[in-house]
Amino acid sequence: MSSPTTQDSTDSLDHDRVGAARGPIGPVLQFSLLIVPLVMSGFFLVYALTGWILEGRDRLNWSLEAEKVAIWVGVSILGYSALVVLWVRYKGGARWHPLVVSSVGHVLLTVLLIASIFVTTRL
Repeated sequence: MSSPTTQDSTDSLDHDRVGAARGPIGPVLQFSLLIVPLVMSGFFLVYALTGWILEGRDRLNWSLEAEKVAIWVGVSILGYSALVVLWVRYKGGARWHPLVVSSVGHVLLTVLLIASIFVTTRL
C-alpha cells in the first residue's frame, strides 16, 4: 500500500490561503491604526467634558481657546478616520472591517464632541 501524498508546505496556494485568512491588514498595523484614534478621541472627550464642569474664571479661560481646539482636533480625527477607511478599502477590506467601523464611530463621537464644545462656549 502506498502512503497518501501530502502537499509541500512551501506551496504557493498555502501562502495565498494564509494571507487571505489574515485579512487585508496585518494585526500589528491594525492595532496601530486602532490605537491612535482611541487616544485622540479620549483626549477630546476629556477636553469637552472639562468645559461642562468648570465654573467662573476657569471656564472663561477654557472657552477662549475651546472652539479653536474643537476645530483642529476635530479636523484631525476626521481626516485620520477618512485616511484609514480609504487605506482599508484600497487594501481590499470589507465595508464592515473593524477599522472602518471604528473610524465611523470616531467620526460620530467627534461630531458630537464638537457640537458639545460649541454649545458649552455659548452658555
